[in-house]
Amino acid sequence: MSQPASADVPAYLPGIARAFPAVSAVVTDPEGRILLVRSRNREPWGCPGGVIDPGETPEQAAERELAEETGLRLRAGRLLHVAWATGDGSDLLNMPGVQFYFDMGTHPLPHPPLRLQPDEIRDAAWVAPDDLPSYTGALRISRIHAALAARTGGEVRVLSATRTELDADAAAFTARRDRH
Repeated sequence: MSQPASADVPAYLPGIARAFPAVSAVVTDPEGRILLVRSRNREPWGCPGGVIDPGETPEQAAERELAEETGLRLRAGRLLHVAWATGDGSDLLNMPGVQFYFDMGTHPLPHPPLRLQPDEIRDAAWVAPDDLPSYTGALRISRIHAALAARTGGEVRVLSATRTELDADAAAFTARRDRH
């Protein structure tokens, strides 16, 4: 779609894709374990994070979400990864989404007790990369691996998936977990 003349902007705007902007906070410990949280409203586990509030930068949202969900107050470092979820925008659950993964650093040992947000977070765990399949699906693991690779000198990548693929990834993880 080409850019409209300024007089056509109101007619043009409804056709522009809108997306939920979200963040993920990538925190590790000196042993290379990744901090994951288990939300009350969805499966599987993932990095702490959530939707960017109006007026917030992505970095501010990553810091806020990490503090809200775990009690950890860490500064957002560099961008590690961008995830895009396609969607047709037909309803709230089918909106496109963009998620920014930020390096929140390495947290020292011993781990302090986390203060989990009781109405949103069920549990948290420090997970070794090899143990990720016990916590999340293959598509989400690829996102975490992309973030970790960027952290150690790799390039920042954009990984895209459809809402259907994300839902299938979560369903496959849940089915696999329930069999064991």
